[in-house]
Amino acid sequence: MSQIPTHGAPAPGWPGFFRILGRRHFSPFKTYVHRERRTVVVLNPKVGTKSFRQALTDGMRAVFGVTDPSGGRYRLFKKAREFQFARIRDYAHAFRFPGEYHFYCFVRNPYARLRSAWQKKFAYGHEKGYSRSIRRRELPRLRAFARRADLPGGMEGSAIPFTTFLDYVESQPAGQRDHHWDDQYHVLLMDDIRYERCFRMEGEFQAGLQEIFQRIGLVGPAMERILATERNVSPKDESPVYTDELAARVRRLYARDFATFGYDVESWRGL
Repeated sequence: MSQIPTHGAPAPGWPGFFRILGRRHFSPFKTYVHRERRTVVVLNPKVGTKSFRQALTDGMRAVFGVTDPSGGRYRLFKKAREFQFARIRDYAHAFRFPGEYHFYCFVRNPYARLRSAWQKKFAYGHEKGYSRSIRRRELPRLRAFARRADLPGGMEGSAIPFTTFLDYVESQPAGQRDHHWDDQYHVLLMDDIRYERCFRMEGEFQAGLQEIFQRIGLVGPAMERILATERNVSPKDESPVYTDELAARVRRLYARDFATFGYDVESWRGL
C-alpha cells in the first residue's frame, strides 16, 4: 500500500482550520470526518468517490441501522441525505488538531483520471446530453475556448475530442481548475494535510476501504457483502486516446502527481 508523505506539515489550531476552509478544493461533500474514531477521508473526484460514499452509506444502514447518513443535520441540503456530513465542530476539531487523526485518501493514475474526466463529462454529451453542472459552467467556457483557438468542439452540438479537452485543461493554472481534472496534489490539499495512507485505485482500493471501515467499526458479514459488490466500473471497451505526444503533454501537466504518487510515466499505453 502507498504511504506517501506530504511536502508540508498541517497547521494546527484555528489558523489551520480557517486555512483549509479557504482552500478552493475543500468541501464537506468530499470530506468524511469521524471524530470519535479520529478518522478523516478526503475524497478525490474521479477516484472512487461514488463507490466510497455508497459503501459508507450502505454500511451505516446495514451495520448500525442508520437511515439518514447525516443524522438529520442540514435538512435543506440534498447531498447530506446521500453522504454523511459531520457537525461543523467536528470538521473544526479535525483540522485544528490534525495530529490526533488518521487522514486517508485515494489516488489514481493521472493518465486514466484525465481520460475518465473527459469521458464522463464531455465525450458523449453531444449525443446523450451533458450534466446540469457541466452545462452551467464548464461547457460554455470550453466551447468558447475552442472557438477562439479554432479547435474542434467549438460549435453548439458538436463533439468535443480529447485533444481539445486537453488544450483547455492546459490553458488553466494548476490549483484553479475544476476538481475533476485539477492535479490531485491540489485537490487533496497535500501541502496542508499529512496522510496516513494514500491508496491507489489500481490494486489498493478494496484494501483501503477495508482499513478505513474497520477503523470506524463497519465490520461483519453485511459489510463484507457490501464491499464484494462491484462498483463504479469504467467502460473497458473504449478505444485508446493517448499517443506519445499527448502522453508527454499530460506528463508535464501532472508532473507533481507523477512524482508524489510514484506512477510510471509510461503507464499511458492502452489508455
